Amino acid sequence: MNRLREACVVAVAVCGLMTCGSASAADGIKRVDAGAAGLPLLFFDDFESGRADHWAPTDGKAWKVGTSGGSKVYSQFKQSKVKTPVRSPFNRSMIKSVTVGSFALDVRLQSTIKDYGHRDMCLFFGVQDAAHLYYVHLGKKMDDHANNIFIVNNKPRTKISKTTTAGTNWDDNWHHARVVRDVDSGSISVYFDDMTKPVMTAVDKTFAWGQVGVGSFDDTGNFDEVYLFGDAVKPGKVGGANGGDIAFVDNRPPRGFAAAFNGKNLSGWKGLMAGGNGNPIKRAALGKEAYKAAQAEADADMKAHWQVVDGALVFDGKGRSLCTARDYGDFEMLVDWKIKEKGDSGIYLRGSPQVQIWDPKLRNIGSGGLYNNQKNPSSPPVIADKPVGEWNSFRIKMVGEKVWVWLNGVRVVDNVTLENYWDRKQPIFSTGQIELQNHGNTLYFKNVFLREIPRK
Repeated sequence: MNRLREACVVAVAVCGLMTCGSASAADGIKRVDAGAAGLPLLFFDDFESGRADHWAPTDGKAWKVGTSGGSKVYSQFKQSKVKTPVRSPFNRSMIKSVTVGSFALDVRLQSTIKDYGHRDMCLFFGVQDAAHLYYVHLGKKMDDHANNIFIVNNKPRTKISKTTTAGTNWDDNWHHARVVRDVDSGSISVYFDDMTKPVMTAVDKTFAWGQVGVGSFDDTGNFDEVYLFGDAVKPGKVGGANGGDIAFVDNRPPRGFAAAFNGKNLSGWKGLMAGGNGNPIKRAALGKEAYKAAQAEADADMKAHWQVVDGALVFDGKGRSLCTARDYGDFEMLVDWKIKEKGDSGIYLRGSPQVQIWDPKLRNIGSGGLYNNQKNPSSPPVIADKPVGEWNSFRIKMVGEKVWVWLNGVRVVDNVTLENYWDRKQPIFSTGQIELQNHGNTLYFKNVFLREIPRK
């Protein structure tokens, strides 16, 4: 298989739901393991649209978008009336139009059946057709047909787990599950609530590609906040490890997001005005002609120092920051970034500093914190950065004054007020441009995706 990137398979809490483990790197800095975000985000669905257009259930009459706890969820609310060609779970719904090799699937799930000894929910992957697939059976009590990892290879399901637990302690609450798959090594790891230790493991190289999905064997349940990170591939020959060439393309937005950077040129971007006009308050006070002249000069500076190289925004370290051509209010942002040794950068939100990016060795503090806060938290609780020179991934969410930040899948800022750096007597601006800030270092950005969040 022609692989464009090396798949990382160490688990992290993509949604920040659980405590993450940590490890000491060769540079001596203690950092949180961050494997899931080492693969690009291919798909996300929280069903708040009220639709499930991106899903393909085996029986559409058994699935619907429902409500739980005030949120929309994907509900398998009754048994599917379908037959499988061989013995395997028939309550399935696959993510449409996404085929992966190596991947990390994160999902919140809730069992909705009355408690009994074989209460179960399932996660599917490597699904090539109805008779060729893997699945994880999260069962109340382990036996040869429950609470294990299984393969279906044109014959009834076969247990392939190397390790598992005595059972999955189902109740009526929501839980967090993850499946991590590396096709090169064949490794499969399953996590449930505790993202630091797998509850099941297996090694199998039979299927090197397939679709991913959710469901159950005999029961009912709800699903929400489905994240799929992975190497997108083209389907190969069904029933074997051959085929499935990597088809991932940088700068292709996941569903629900728009690409702020097209991977080709600086369309949709502008330069940061010089001097004091970097301040949104002073910038807003400029007259029409002065504003136009200042922006023209800033755009000339942008074109001199920012360029697109191999699908990435590259800054030469000599000019000023890069800004979105339009303003944003409430939003969610995904962006990949890379720095060199002693690098220092950040993401300005609504024109205000900042979600920090830097070499952790500068202060033994990780990236992702709201560095310019004075009253509210400013530093991340852990170092979730990858070693300098490797790509990192941010997920940033801003609603009102509040900010959440995930770095490489680890939540490092949780519902923190971003202070107004430009006038600390005022709350943060309600709208503003997003800026890729610099401190005179070479910088790299790609996969810049934005999703606007409607205000209530």
